[in-house]
Amino acid sequence: MRQVRDENVPGSSGPSGRERCEFMIHNVEIWRYSLDVVDKELQQLRTLLSDEEAERADRFVRICHRNRFIAARGSLRQVLGWQMGYDPAALAFDISPSGKPSLRAQNDVGEHVHFNVTHTGGDAAIALCRSAEVGIDIERVRSVRDGLAQRYFSIEEVAALEALSEPEQLEAFFRCWTRKEAFVKATGEGIKRGLDSFVVSVQPGTAARIISIDGNVEAAKAYSLVEFDAGTELCGAVCVHTGVLDREVNLTLLHRD
Repeated sequence: MRQVRDENVPGSSGPSGRERCEFMIHNVEIWRYSLDVVDKELQQLRTLLSDEEAERADRFVRICHRNRFIAARGSLRQVLGWQMGYDPAALAFDISPSGKPSLRAQNDVGEHVHFNVTHTGGDAAIALCRSAEVGIDIERVRSVRDGLAQRYFSIEEVAALEALSEPEQLEAFFRCWTRKEAFVKATGEGIKRGLDSFVVSVQPGTAARIISIDGNVEAAKAYSLVEFDAGTELCGAVCVHTGVLDREVNLTLLHRD
């Protein structure tokens, strides 16, 4: 993995110097942003929502949850609009049975783009890739219930975690969790696949990768897993269905102010 650049991008304008996919390279843009926005921006983002999205927002009981939903959906539309040169408010989406959104085919946006969204608390990120399916996850490092790794992770991952010192285990847990979530989101299966049905690398200082899928080491080679800087006290991972061993993944990290 080669990191291309890390930029601050004002919320009022689109990205500059947009990268195009090259032969044997998957370019992934990761947009990081806050879901806690000022009222003026929140009102502007709400105007981008569909009627169904606006109705969903209004069903939230807590105001902070409603506002974050508006910020998440509005920002997704805004970023996709910038990328595709299309009116953000006019975009339509399909939702897979597992809940993964995709751009509806009827959108007259020219070239296709794969995307995925993740958020934890007030932090969010969007991954975009024109050449392959992509999944992304961010998590805030925090205390977790005892036995959570044993409940969800594979035997190999649990053993790797238990071999670490206690101070290392918590961050390693979320390193493992984000890598696994990114993978099941890239496949479109969601957690119905079973998080213990595949194995990811866990140890500090080792490259992020899928080790095996349903015990099959060769199947794991069709996916590239990459860590990225998600922010203070956050873990982040992105997974790309490259389909080919050693195909390069370039990350571009972008920030919305």
